[in-house]
Amino acid sequence: MRIQKITLGFVLLAFSLGVFANEKTISISSKASYYDEKIIPSNIKSECSELGEQFSEATKKHLEANNWKVTFEEDAGKSSQGTSIKLQITNALSSGNAFVGHRKSVTILAELYKDGQLIDSYTTSRNSSGGFAGGFKGSCSILHRCVNTLGSDVAKWLKKNNI
Repeated sequence: MRIQKITLGFVLLAFSLGVFANEKTISISSKASYYDEKIIPSNIKSECSELGEQFSEATKKHLEANNWKVTFEEDAGKSSQGTSIKLQITNALSSGNAFVGHRKSVTILAELYKDGQLIDSYTTSRNSSGGFAGGFKGSCSILHRCVNTLGSDVAKWLKKNNI
């Protein structure tokens, strides 16, 4: 009986070490910056000032759902040790309204670094007219829907890279 308990203990220990060995750690931008602030419409910058943080939070949430241990770093990328992703918003569009229909779009750039060396980049965009009951939603909440989906896209891209 004692040998079985010892054997079970070793099996559990080996399993837990294997689980911890598979834990992946990554740092990401704490707030996705605008690639070029001059091309982002002023109404988005002033009214939806939390868009960059929302994109970073969404990316963190989706990476953690894929078994990543995620930390925020103010300047993730070239100066980072280990694996990191620099997140940027390259363009955003907010036209239309509740009466004529929303037309919102966000385009992002994610750069994957390993010990400060750029190893891959990913760019994509998402559009939304607000979805169900879009006429009752504000512009910023619809842009937030876009960056939430973009966070999921970044997590899928990273998974596809097998990092």
